[in-house]
Amino acid sequence: VWAASPSFAEYYQKFLGHFVSIYERTATLFVRESARWSEDPSNTEKYLADGRRMDGIMKLSLRDAVKSLPAAERDSVNDWPYC
Repeated sequence: VWAASPSFAEYYQKFLGHFVSIYERTATLFVRESARWSEDPSNTEKYLADGRRMDGIMKLSLRDAVKSLPAAERDSVNDWPYC
């Protein structure tokens, strides 16, 4: 879907970014990264095979998780998804 309609992909990610903040205010930072992660079917297959757990990130601090994001996404905390 992302490749066929990039404008829809952007809209949908912003939609998710807006509403996920209701449940966890820092989750908005990771919407785009999660979309990139889910593009590879092997990631979701591993996630399901591991009992829907992501042990590699379970104990990762927010600070370290944010460091793994592209610089442009770390720096846009105050405007995305509203830009």
